[in-house]
Amino acid sequence: MKQCKIRFFIAAVLSAACLIILMSSKAVLAKEKEIFVEVSGTEQLGEYFDSVGYNVAANADILNAIPRFRFTHIPKNWEEDTSVPLKKSVFFRAGASAILQVNESLIRDRQRLSNIKLNNMSQKDGKWLTQMMSTYKVTENEESFTDDQLKELMVRVDAIPPSLALVQSAIESGWGSSRFAKEGNAMFGQWTTSGGIKAKGSDARLAAFPDPRESLNAYCLNLNTHPSYAQFRTARAEMRKANRPLDGAKLAEHLGSYSEKGEEYIELVKGMIKRDRLEIADSAQLAKGPVVVFRPVSKK
Repeated sequence: MKQCKIRFFIAAVLSAACLIILMSSKAVLAKEKEIFVEVSGTEQLGEYFDSVGYNVAANADILNAIPRFRFTHIPKNWEEDTSVPLKKSVFFRAGASAILQVNESLIRDRQRLSNIKLNNMSQKDGKWLTQMMSTYKVTENEESFTDDQLKELMVRVDAIPPSLALVQSAIESGWGSSRFAKEGNAMFGQWTTSGGIKAKGSDARLAAFPDPRESLNAYCLNLNTHPSYAQFRTARAEMRKANRPLDGAKLAEHLGSYSEKGEEYIELVKGMIKRDRLEIADSAQLAKGPVVVFRPVSKK
């Protein structure tokens, strides 16, 4: 009976997805379409991923067309009866889709920046550039910018290797099962001086977010702006200049400041990338089509 319900759930989701795609007459959707689906456990989610071919071991070609997924919030009780292999598999597959979508936005901004001419900008581009300079902490409250400032902004506005984001989120959130992840969708262990969630036995507080994607956005902005990660950004820029793909394991070597463990943390991140063969995620591509938004619900 349980398998029948799962198959019915999968069929319903796929039918809805096909309907939305068929209703669009354009190859690229003018507005991002979303399909909201309730899921009650990791097993059910794993079944869904497998049903759409999102299983690299069984379908290596899926790396060229990763489906678009996101979550409304981190589930509070899914890990209670989940095997470790399944938990990791679902975590990595969901996370890969998420970071690729954020990277897509970063690359779009980067491409727009590459076309900016400081001596010949539209008012719209000028306003956008001013906001970008402020967001990425290059400079603020200036009416004009220099070529050096624009170059620095290009260094900062860039993608994060999926392998790196996946491993750091797994470590910092305990595979999505930490108290901070459950209560505040905090996936990357980012501390804050106000608000957030108070750590037990300490006055320290961890930043909280309305949904997991906002946590991911904040993580990317942190790596792309904080002075502690300047060497990370320089190394990434050198990979770009040499026309090499971004390498998560190599770039992890510049993130010793992310944890009090320093070099030990770096080796942990690099070891997990190698052990779980996550380097393949660094060259993965997103599929076109709607976003399936999962609403985790309690098991009945």
